[in-house]
Amino acid sequence: MRRIAMAAAALAVAGAGLAVVTGTAAAAPVDASLGCRLYFSDAGTGTSPTTWADTFTLSQSPASPAAGQTVTVTLAAVAGVTNGPVPLNAGDVPVRVTVALGGAQTGTVTLDQAAYPAAAKAAGVPLGPISATGTYTAAAAGTVTLVVRQVAFANTTATTYCSASGDRDHKAAPVDTPVTASAVVTPGPSGSASPSASASPSASASPSASASASASASPSASTSSTEAATPAETFGPASVTMKCKTLSTIRDWTATHTLTMSPANPGYGANVTVTYTFDNGGKNGPAPIAAGDLKPTATVKLSGAQSGTVKLTGPAYGSIAAQATVPGATLTGQFVASTPGVVTLTVADILFDHPQVDTECNKGSDPVTSPADTTIVARFTVKSTPATPSEVTGEALPKTGDGGILPVILLWGTALLLTGVGALVVLPRRARRRIVLE
Repeated sequence: MRRIAMAAAALAVAGAGLAVVTGTAAAAPVDASLGCRLYFSDAGTGTSPTTWADTFTLSQSPASPAAGQTVTVTLAAVAGVTNGPVPLNAGDVPVRVTVALGGAQTGTVTLDQAAYPAAAKAAGVPLGPISATGTYTAAAAGTVTLVVRQVAFANTTATTYCSASGDRDHKAAPVDTPVTASAVVTPGPSGSASPSASASPSASASPSASASASASASPSASTSSTEAATPAETFGPASVTMKCKTLSTIRDWTATHTLTMSPANPGYGANVTVTYTFDNGGKNGPAPIAAGDLKPTATVKLSGAQSGTVKLTGPAYGSIAAQATVPGATLTGQFVASTPGVVTLTVADILFDHPQVDTECNKGSDPVTSPADTTIVARFTVKSTPATPSEVTGEALPKTGDGGILPVILLWGTALLLTGVGALVVLPRRARRRIVLE
């Protein structure tokens, strides 16, 4: 399942708060409560206000860094939020935390935990401990304060945003929590240049409404050009079975699928290429397919730090004989990574496009009338630093908006008799015209 909570029973948590780190002192757990709202499709102003209380610890290492050192910030929670009425799979709800820097250094730091929860969870139970981490570069000597500004649970269906206690739009207008941490940054080695802060854009700017939109706020000028790479979580190659519908007939389709992105750890503003491959397209029906008549396409949903859809296309197939296996394909598409943070890519729908009749495939029991996203999911992190010139080159391909999944062109009341598993059935043009005229 893909939902963190539903409107009537979103997040209900018992428990505690955030912790303060001062200089070299050890982090001490502190109790506090956060206000949260649920945002379906990561859009709107939020619904189902709840209060989340938990025991948190905010810490950093080293506790007293020297100017120029990379500092790791960690936010841990003991119990985690309580799940709603829908079970979750492991990794369904990536965690993203925004921590604001102040004092001797300004900016924000994004902390992430991509694999959350750690295991599958039933409805109505705590999702388990949280440990989200991120880094910044200590810029100059002096006292730096850290404030937890916003916590987001980036489920692909319904993202939950939390900030200081109270009910408001926690996504677009978060309020800093009353919990702070501080560290004394000592001078760097004599004669060394003082680096700029490795800070991300302010969390008060909401993520982009679509894949093609630019970031809604200009990142801080103090952003560093050096930020540690975060390994991407690509998908496959792995076997996945889904349903395909041609006309009124539904068949299983099993293939080996792979989903990747490049670059896999870009700066914001980068042009990201999404590549999706499968090793076979199922079995053709009783009519041959002429060269150029069949073309594979796919829709990939973006969620997490950025939302929207990306249309992937592949080259048209050559001629395919009746009853032959449709060859595999490689589909690509592009989008601009506009917002720092973890971005999740989910293959929502695959369409084999033909002039007479299409075949649509996804995880729904009926891929056309009740489609469902596939289990082909990948994730990568957009850095809080600007994209390099090489990352922004190239023209982005056209995107689709929400609801861009293409329908089957024609559905006839009488099912065709298909042969084979995952069969694609197309009709020669003359035969199609005869059916229309009858």
